[in-house]
Amino acid sequence: MTSGPWSLRLDPWGAEYEGSIQLSDEEEAVPVDIRVESAAWAAVRPGPAPRPGRIAFVDGVRRVEHRLLIGNGERTVFGLLGSFGVGAVLVDGGARVGHETIGRVAVAGGGLKLDPFVAPVDGRASLLFEPRCEAENTPVAPVEGLQKAMRTTEAGLAARLSAEVDVVFLDGPLTFLTAARGGVVGFVKRLLRNYLDPSAHALLPRLEVGERTPLFLIPGREPRYSWYVRIARGRPIESALTGVVRLEARAARGLDEAKALADLSAREMHRFASDATRDPRAPQNLLPIGGLEARLKHLLGDAAVIRRAVEAQLHSEVTA
Repeated sequence: MTSGPWSLRLDPWGAEYEGSIQLSDEEEAVPVDIRVESAAWAAVRPGPAPRPGRIAFVDGVRRVEHRLLIGNGERTVFGLLGSFGVGAVLVDGGARVGHETIGRVAVAGGGLKLDPFVAPVDGRASLLFEPRCEAENTPVAPVEGLQKAMRTTEAGLAARLSAEVDVVFLDGPLTFLTAARGGVVGFVKRLLRNYLDPSAHALLPRLEVGERTPLFLIPGREPRYSWYVRIARGRPIESALTGVVRLEARAARGLDEAKALADLSAREMHRFASDATRDPRAPQNLLPIGGLEARLKHLLGDAAVIRRAVEAQLHSEVTA
């Protein structure tokens, strides 16, 4: 179907999620070095190799339980009470979920640090929301604080597991990973930024399943080697970038390790691609990640019960 000279293609992710592809022609490409692995910018299909013995997938989920407006008569600060869960799926022939952690935070903007907030639940237990603060006082700052709490916990788990498995795939970029004893790969399932100029970017839709781009170097305070892999093909009515994901490894661990991880990802990741009958963010939301997310959302607890507990505690404080 076309409208004038334009062709219409679908973003395959469910409409309740932000799109999987958010690249803009008007956004300038991040300056990167695409010649660090090869002088030729062409698809790479790694040769056969033994399958890894143990792979770990690390991810987290978060939920805003209540947004807050915190005032002292002269100033109002934005805040929230939020919950997050982090865990891993270990694949070593079978697949099993483990290392689950549930955290709860009371986040305030404007540099304000709240006291811990405790909400009794059904008279049997209490929920403890640990204080965190963000420097900016904007409506989005508390959400960013909740996101940081989750991402820091994810990075800590990935670093620990890297000493026990062949490779860790950490859902998201490696922003919060400070050290790891083994290989950790950041798995970015949404294409958000332009890292390649148009001529280099043209390779992405031509990638076949199991192929990757050469490595490119993203500079910065913590430089990263990055690459794109196609893990699945979309339907003809979907974007040509459906099933293309970006991955990254810390440059501090060297080019040889990054190349080995890139080859491993191209050989193995397509095995874990999801399909639309199981996941509204298929194929990029990998099957182990989808199962882990479902488990963690359950462990967060019933949102309605938590909301009532928070409201009851606030009511008791107001009427005390």
